[in-house]
Amino acid sequence: MTGTIIILLIVCGVVFFMMNKKKSDSSKEKIPSTRPASIPYAKDELRIENVEAGGMIHISGIGPNVDEYDVNVIARHLYRQGGSTWYELEGESTEDKVWIDLEEDDGLELTITLKKMKLRDVDLNKEKLDEIDDEEDGEIVYEGEKYYYEDSDRAMYYKYGDENKGERFYYWDFENKAGDKFIGVEKWEDGAYDVSYSESIAPHQVTVFSLKK
Repeated sequence: MTGTIIILLIVCGVVFFMMNKKKSDSSKEKIPSTRPASIPYAKDELRIENVEAGGMIHISGIGPNVDEYDVNVIARHLYRQGGSTWYELEGESTEDKVWIDLEEDDGLELTITLKKMKLRDVDLNKEKLDEIDDEEDGEIVYEGEKYYYEDSDRAMYYKYGDENKGERFYYWDFENKAGDKFIGVEKWEDGAYDVSYSESIAPHQVTVFSLKK
């Protein structure tokens, strides 16, 4: 009888120990980590994301002729639409001015604007743009290639990144079937329209020589 009582006491002790250990482990799992989020890159790294006015970059493999550009960045502008933010590097090359848009979503997306145009260059006018807006559909042709309507909305532009001096504009975005060439139309508050032709580029096509002066 005494032996049976001793065995029961041992079993109860083991069960009590295991239940407390499980409770302790579960409690530990609920403690949030205090480790800081990792920083993907340092602000002094020679990366396109860090380039400001005065920076120097080299871009290669652009267009069908695989052109190369040495670009002196003269300004960094900020754009904002809803919860999205992107930047524009305005630069000068030996050929002409270029503009590089940077947007970080699931990864870094880069586009380079190679040409500024007029509405008539892409067979557009105010009435056609209004119609595309109403139908949320449409297409245009540029240099023999079709570009399809993607999006249109209002956004804000902050020259030199100065958020105290924003300018509102309305935009229409078109892209080709492959999704690597773009036509952008912007209507500003003064009624002026800007039309641009852009191509997507990969980060490996950009070499950063300096971030700023």
